[in-house]
Amino acid sequence: MPRRRPSRPGPDDPRSGVTPLLRGLLDLAARPPRRWDDPRVLTLAVLALLALAAWFARRSPSSGPAPEPSAEGYLFCSWNVENLYDDVDDPAVRDADEDWFGTNPALVREKVDHLAEALLMQAGGRGPDVLALVEVENRHAAELLQAALNDRLAPNLRYSYLIFRENRTGRHFAPAVLSRLPGRIDPDFEFRPTLRILAARIEADGVPLTVLASHWTSRLTDQGGDRRAIYGDALYRAARTLGPAADLLICGDFNDEPDDPSVRDHLHAIGDAAAVRDRLGPLRLLDLMAGPRPGTIEFHGRFQTFDHIVAAPGLLDPPGWLVLPETLLVADAYPLSTARNGRPFRFGGPRTPGPRGYSDHFAVTVRLRVRPD
Repeated sequence: MPRRRPSRPGPDDPRSGVTPLLRGLLDLAARPPRRWDDPRVLTLAVLALLALAAWFARRSPSSGPAPEPSAEGYLFCSWNVENLYDDVDDPAVRDADEDWFGTNPALVREKVDHLAEALLMQAGGRGPDVLALVEVENRHAAELLQAALNDRLAPNLRYSYLIFRENRTGRHFAPAVLSRLPGRIDPDFEFRPTLRILAARIEADGVPLTVLASHWTSRLTDQGGDRRAIYGDALYRAARTLGPAADLLICGDFNDEPDDPSVRDHLHAIGDAAAVRDRLGPLRLLDLMAGPRPGTIEFHGRFQTFDHIVAAPGLLDPPGWLVLPETLLVADAYPLSTARNGRPFRFGGPRTPGPRGYSDHFAVTVRLRVRPD
């Protein structure tokens, strides 16, 4: 269950590294050394230099200011990247795919290169400006993809911001966000540790956008949908906490389709933009994937829509962030799809016969604009 909390650095916030340094400085200041040759003088100087370096690191992004949007606006992408493991075998994870990737670094490189290639097919080789991922093992795995993308991009288009919070439940997968725009973990929300939900705050022109990237429970382990309903309830409570005017995107692999109860009745996401704009009734969210859209995954022999981008009412009207529903696309073009049936061309695992593709899900994208006034 999400709840608002005071803005303070957590273990994944770059500000957290400064806290112990400042605490040490304060402790020394409370008991100042009496002589210049006191060993605490050197300690004080070292702590001061470390604190100053950490402050400058936070204040000065390595790649300079965020790029301007293209004429069409910022491109947002949500993608289940199918088993993005790193190249280190984690003994705490008993998973055949994790073992396989962890002991075959060349396959990890191939997987990451394929994902980078697919993402840079978007926006004329520029790729998405904000990228929400699910099925990421850990920060290192996300960093491998970040590096593969940045190696192929001009300096002003590199992804300077990686937002990630580890999840050690299930297969140890978690959502991640890569962004060219300034971003960090949203300090206003925290969810149950068992829920794979990442709250990220992205900013452009000083205007914040909250992104809740999530990966709902699989139908293989939740056939009745009760646990997916919990995800829908938790995300809807977060939307109500922020209020209808908030600039909020909810995205990810829901493992359910737009008309399923977890999405329609628990997340309260529908395809009727006019009803979503109606502020007099109960809060409704706009599921951009509702209606006649192409599917995103082949599951049990049927092409289905599991991957969603959902907008709060505040994204449908200026000021602030504005979503452009008519720009929604499913990235299903060749070579991301198989010639056999037009379904996603997956990378696969140790028992998958080659050749290897990209992911067992298609990505979904939409354009966003910012109007601060």
